[in-house]
Amino acid sequence: MFKRTLFTALLILLAFYIISVPSTSLVAQGFKTDEYEIFYGNLHAHTSYSDGRGTPEQAYSHASKYADVQAVTDHCYFLKIPVDGKSKTSLTQQAARNATIPGKFVGLQGFEWTAGSGHINVYETLEFISRDEKGDLKDFYEWIVKVKKLAQFNHPGVTFGNFQDFWFVPEADNYVNLIEIGNGNWVSADIISEEMYLNYILALNRGWHLSPTANQDNHRENWASANDARTGILAKALNYEDIMNALWNRRTFASEDKNAKLYFYGNGKVMGGILSSTDKANLYVYYSDKGEPASKVFIVSQSKTYEIKELADKDEFEYTGTFDIPDGYEWFFVYIIQKDGNEIVSAPIWFENELPIKVNYVRVGPEKPTSSQNVMITFDIYNVIDKSVRGILSIQVNGQSFYTENLSFKPYHIMYDKSIEIGKLAVGTTRVDFLVDGNIVQSVNIYVSEKSGKTILIDKLHENDISNELLRLIKKLEEDGNNVLFSETILENYDADIVIIPTPKADGLDFFKDLILSEVEWLKSFKGKIYLLKGSDTQYFDKYSEMLQNAIAVDSVQELSKILGSPESSTKVTEKLKRIVYIDQGHSNDYNKDKLTKFEALLKANNFDVSYINRIDKVEGMYLVIMNGKNYTEDEIKNIVDFVKSGGTLIITSKSDYSDGGNTEDLNTILDALNSPVRFNDDQVVDDINNYGANYKVIANNVRFYSACSIVVYGNAEILISSETAKSMDADGKKDAQPVDKVVLAVKFNNGLGKVIAIGKAIFSDYDYEINKEFIQNVLLDLK
Repeated sequence: MFKRTLFTALLILLAFYIISVPSTSLVAQGFKTDEYEIFYGNLHAHTSYSDGRGTPEQAYSHASKYADVQAVTDHCYFLKIPVDGKSKTSLTQQAARNATIPGKFVGLQGFEWTAGSGHINVYETLEFISRDEKGDLKDFYEWIVKVKKLAQFNHPGVTFGNFQDFWFVPEADNYVNLIEIGNGNWVSADIISEEMYLNYILALNRGWHLSPTANQDNHRENWASANDARTGILAKALNYEDIMNALWNRRTFASEDKNAKLYFYGNGKVMGGILSSTDKANLYVYYSDKGEPASKVFIVSQSKTYEIKELADKDEFEYTGTFDIPDGYEWFFVYIIQKDGNEIVSAPIWFENELPIKVNYVRVGPEKPTSSQNVMITFDIYNVIDKSVRGILSIQVNGQSFYTENLSFKPYHIMYDKSIEIGKLAVGTTRVDFLVDGNIVQSVNIYVSEKSGKTILIDKLHENDISNELLRLIKKLEEDGNNVLFSETILENYDADIVIIPTPKADGLDFFKDLILSEVEWLKSFKGKIYLLKGSDTQYFDKYSEMLQNAIAVDSVQELSKILGSPESSTKVTEKLKRIVYIDQGHSNDYNKDKLTKFEALLKANNFDVSYINRIDKVEGMYLVIMNGKNYTEDEIKNIVDFVKSGGTLIITSKSDYSDGGNTEDLNTILDALNSPVRFNDDQVVDDINNYGANYKVIANNVRFYSACSIVVYGNAEILISSETAKSMDADGKKDAQPVDKVVLAVKFNNGLGKVIAIGKAIFSDYDYEINKEFIQNVLLDLK
């Protein structure tokens, strides 16, 4: 849960206001809560048609006992393989229709498009687009515009991608109408994360018109029953047509409580609506959840956040309030934190000028300017209709005309990152208005302070490897009085004392990793200090170091923090964690302690204590090792998640499916609880070329694996070991092995403050230790 963190963030990021307006007759104000019923859905789930379990028929049948609406959205790249000569999309859609009983249950069909930039669900289409053919976000937007189907952004964040910071395409905005801000199938309904919530706000600020959902992303036979998280859907009736109408018109709310009811109206129109802009928004909220009172209630808008304090401690309330609309583009939504910590987030209501030319995604550079710095404003301006338009853009600073330009736009055309330099501003608040044909369409308040501390520029434009540890250092630098800003459009011409460039991460596109010529020239002429913080793509770290001879190369955040005089943040986690390695022995793990003597000796030689455990209670060490274990309880899985999120490293290994040797389902349950970008495959890896005596004794990257499974990578994970010659086979004959383009045997990914290393087979037993020692020491334990 991120309640305290988010509450603090809201106070910092947005102005804090308290508004209380006496309630008047709701009927007189045009509010009709009886116009829509609330139904509860799960809009993201998988079956054996991709990487899940069971059939679509089983999914709908099971879910009908726990929810009103269930969507089956199997991964697109599995859909090419037919079932008994029939397409999986048509079979799933037919199963959905057969399962639908008006008034009782609605089944929906869809698929999940996955790529490095993010994952997107598309609903009710027999056509699909696969990353194998078109894995670029631009390709997807062109396709969705052509087929005109409903789509949803899935689990936005670092792990799976956030769609290139929600790169905005005006025409695609007509079809991508939903955003998943809650995702997870662990028992706890704690699935609305701070990261996804803040990405929701980012998407709204980019110009997307989106309604939030909370879904379980099931991969096992627990469709809609994994936890209490639900998508609330406001529809006139429980039938296919009305449910789809509600989703198309963004009438949803994301809830971690399966019984919560939330209605939200603005000027008489229900949430999800786009209204003509006026001076005031007359908002109405109805909330009910018997025995589950609200702890905090917020009205969140593009310009401010309001806490409605008098609604605390009530499990049912009606509220009306009148709020200022500062310009021609404003949205409002409701955010509720219940006493038990569960969260509920409504769809927005938009108030927009009717002109087709819009201005959004306004950024101020530097982000926190001082009176000695030149201020630059950067924004997107675009046409939202299918006809060419012309208009006059005017910019006013504190009511005085500052800039004017005649503009013309083709249908749905957008000008990204248009920049205007304002210059130095006086200490205090400066208002900047954007006008089109004399009408205010957007505005921003710039808060200018006296200069204090240093101005530190962080590059984020080049697939930078920005770790949680670096983010903690940045927070500490700000707490110490420094002004930290991030590069917005191009890495040049910033008024800064220090530049920190986290060099690129291993995944991502090389095109974005390269510095352009003007950036290199500016960096070479920069008068302050430049620090190159080593990222996981070591080739690019070397390339940057060679290119920027005036920069200081730094290997770790800890080293950088010492240089900058702020060591507390980088050592905070490692100081807290005890030098203990916990090795699980109580869940039928592959190796007992008598087969791990060499591994144990290595650990003790490096000042680690080794603790063999039979149950995973609260662990506070640096490492937890699980070797193909099974039958973990819900409490144990929660303890594993807490261990990783608190800064620990989980080393988790599986095994091939030969003779059902791999406990894939149990291990993937742990990975699911971590919202992992990878899963263990139910297969056996074989290699007829690189092996040590038999094709199942695989050698890859000078590491040997005895009867390993492969790892399926869906999101952002660093591949540690892969093979060009190995292949995947379904050794148990159950047809449950997922096809892979390339065999991956070991990966690493960050999670919370910690990380996870997943390996297709344990490689550190006494049988394998000597051969694999270098990898164990230098990569697995990072002892180099």
